[in-house]
Amino acid sequence: MKCFIAVLAVLLLFTACTVEDDGSGLDTENGNDSSVGSNDELENDDGSSDSSTVNDSSQTNDNLTGTDDEQGNDDSGNDSLEGVTDLKASYGVDILSLSWTNPSMQGLEKIVVVRNMTQYPADMNDGDTVFEELGEAYSESQVLTGASYFYGVFACYGEKGCSKGAYVIAKPCFAQMDIAFVMDVSTTMGYMLTALENEIGLVWDFTAEKFAGTPRFGLTVFVDDVTVTNDGNAFASKEAITAEFNKWGKFTSTNKQTQSTEGNGDWPENSLDALALTAKNYKWRTASDTLKIIILATDDTFYENPKSFTSGIQVQHTYDQTVALLVDGKIRVGAFAAKKGGPTGNADVQPGFFTQYNGRDSIPYATGGEVYFIDDVQTGTLHIYETVKSFIESAACKSYDEK
Repeated sequence: MKCFIAVLAVLLLFTACTVEDDGSGLDTENGNDSSVGSNDELENDDGSSDSSTVNDSSQTNDNLTGTDDEQGNDDSGNDSLEGVTDLKASYGVDILSLSWTNPSMQGLEKIVVVRNMTQYPADMNDGDTVFEELGEAYSESQVLTGASYFYGVFACYGEKGCSKGAYVIAKPCFAQMDIAFVMDVSTTMGYMLTALENEIGLVWDFTAEKFAGTPRFGLTVFVDDVTVTNDGNAFASKEAITAEFNKWGKFTSTNKQTQSTEGNGDWPENSLDALALTAKNYKWRTASDTLKIIILATDDTFYENPKSFTSGIQVQHTYDQTVALLVDGKIRVGAFAAKKGGPTGNADVQPGFFTQYNGRDSIPYATGGEVYFIDDVQTGTLHIYETVKSFIESAACKSYDEK
């Protein structure tokens, strides 16, 4: 199931996600972009979305801030011939639809819809002709999430020729999302679990508004060992996952492992196994239909296989294996991570999160995700809800290859 946000051009070309600076504190040192987006839609009574602003032959260049080429205006059309009006693009489940109102001018013989995947059609021959009938609607399925579909619609009058075009761009977006929170629950992480407990309900409500069906939130917790909670199933309600964050927030004061009473005596934590096991064991839906996100939070570095912690627990995965599981699963990672850590609090713990790890891309960068400075959560300058919301919005209309 995919959804499609349609964005039409009359003044300037609007993309499905408007990029703006969210002030989230995102570090860009490893090529991670600090910009986030928002999906602004017009909502119909049935819950679908559309836009209805179009270019047509009744408009003059005085009404446009861009050039004709930028707006997709067709100079080859006949100014004396009426074009279509009220051109709209909307989305449904696995379908993209166009609708318009035909002109009342006598002699109308057919409507021609031309599709181009890279730009507005320069004329009726610039793209694929996908509709050539006397109708007022066109639809297609099997469209690609994150791709831009540029359409030109022309009214044709036989030997008199065709009108100038009306234009619309549609960009399919995901209609459903799976999100798993992967949380370090060692002693110093209590504040992060508390912040999530306080704001996870807001994230849930936002997700319920923007995506189809009941939100699907999962939780994995880790110290040296790893527990994928709820048997890898999504929690049934925001009350249920809020209670789970409360439980694990209290657990942070124990300085124990998640599955035993063994103490946590060293400073690296097992982020790699937590990510890898979440990628493998959380009950994700099909990647082609689902935006898949992990929100990771840790304030220290990690070990990789074959190293073991002082607890005797051996790491199961290497860095490369972990990244491969995430990429193969088409999972984006938004990480709240520290820059300094270790036994004295002065060791550089950025590799793998903010910077490269042994010459390989950081986990957020490799997965098309983002990274945030976790200390800003503790000081109150970075808020979970706003940051996670922005991350979701920035990824909702991208194919996984758009990193």
